Amino acid sequence: MRQNSSSVEYAINYREIYQQRLLESDCEALSKSALGAARESTRPSELVEVWAMIGAKCAATPVSQELSNKYPVYSHLMELPLKDLMKSMALEETCRSWSGECEDFVLLLERLYQTADVQEQQLIISVLPLLKSPERFLYIATEAARTNIVPVFSALALNNPFPQEHFSENQWNQMVLKTIFVGCNIAQIVGLHERHNSALSETIFQYVRERHSAHRSVPSAVVELCERQLTESCQLQLNTIKPDLRKE
Repeated sequence: MRQNSSSVEYAINYREIYQQRLLESDCEALSKSALGAARESTRPSELVEVWAMIGAKCAATPVSQELSNKYPVYSHLMELPLKDLMKSMALEETCRSWSGECEDFVLLLERLYQTADVQEQQLIISVLPLLKSPERFLYIATEAARTNIVPVFSALALNNPFPQEHFSENQWNQMVLKTIFVGCNIAQIVGLHERHNSALSETIFQYVRERHSAHRSVPSAVVELCERQLTESCQLQLNTIKPDLRKE
């Protein structure tokens, strides 16, 4: 599947932010060494060794305010420790230089994801849009969409163009609904309005109605999203309860 503009922009900024964060640290030599080792990795254990080296040698460095101001949309990448960004770029380097069968790398990454800790799973999910032929890693993304570990789910659902480009309508709708249920900010979903559909509007309406019946509040952004493609009958019902609807 062809990358859309969101994925291209994400990849460009991801790499630029990494390079500029390296310049603000003293870890350029370590990065070169780690990427070189990652280039030769062919097994999950070898990538784990690269990650361990990075974790042991990459010192924590603060992000300058100037750099933070330059990429306001990618503040989540500023919040990541530099060592995690370096680990993700090592993974991207392994993918880019892979000389074996494509399916072998897919299996390698799936095994790595299944054995990774929460922080490592987050960085794997974050780097998926940068990988060659990212649609190959749909299994990992759907696993992240199903997890009850909110930081891992958020790495996929928020500020990540992978779902917009590769999820089916049903997968997309379930992800958006889960984002609402766990209380994340749906405004951070890439492609929220571009991929909105009538089935999602109807399902969100049921959610809004249930919240109203339970006298619980609903974020205004959720109500607005709900109204984008509602049927006339559901819109009339929503109009009836809106005056009494508690909004956040």
